[in-house]
Amino acid sequence: MRYTRNSLVRALAYLGMGVAVLTGLELGLRIAADVAGVWGIVAASVLFPATVAAAPLFALVWGQWVPALVVYGGGFAAGAIMARSGRNLSPAPPPATS
Repeated sequence: MRYTRNSLVRALAYLGMGVAVLTGLELGLRIAADVAGVWGIVAASVLFPATVAAAPLFALVWGQWVPALVVYGGGFAAGAIMARSGRNLSPAPPPATS
């Protein structure tokens, strides 16, 4: 039972991490489109890890803190849940018989 519960919690953490990454990528593509047009979108797509990491910082500079909270907070929360559910993944040992 514990193994199944940990697997479900871990799956929810992966889902949360995916939502945070996709939100960051979408934000980065919008910023790149505003700044550099089509070539900015191409560059942001090729360099998507840097886009996901840097886009919320640009949003913070422009005075919008919600995208940074969603991307960084979502990633941190999902990582904490994943780390917590990663403990004791092996099933309980069978009861000792004498």
